[in-house]
Amino acid sequence: MVKAYTIVLVQTPVGYLLINRAKPPYQGLWNGLGGKVEPNETPSAGAIREVAEECGLVLPAVTACGLVHWLVDDRLQGELYLFSGVSTSMPSLPQATREGVLAAFDRQWLTASQNQGLVPDLAAMLPLFWAGQAGEYLSHFAGERFLGLEQVAND
Repeated sequence: MVKAYTIVLVQTPVGYLLINRAKPPYQGLWNGLGGKVEPNETPSAGAIREVAEECGLVLPAVTACGLVHWLVDDRLQGELYLFSGVSTSMPSLPQATREGVLAAFDRQWLTASQNQGLVPDLAAMLPLFWAGQAGEYLSHFAGERFLGLEQVAND
């Protein structure tokens, strides 16, 4: 059975919350908040729960930004449900947690062409969080090397 995961890009008054991962995969790289969707849990409920667990923020709602089918060596590894959220409150930052270090970054830093500190496919997914529409995509990896993100054709 393919596992479902969430990635949430939370906008705060000082920037977008990211977590510098403390464990593999991608230990030491910045990623959005999120994690596994539990059995009998909707992806949006899982996204809200994961944000609360990872940084203590309780989001009233999240906005669906897309579904990414995560493929490694042409084998489906998981489904990534992308969400955005907005919080007017802030955790104290930077903050060390069991998952990693939380910090907030502005959009310019996130999208800088020389930024190599993000999880490989997060940079490619950032426009999906800001597009305001939820499409379906394929994220291709060869081993741990990110090959690209493509939109699934709608017939």
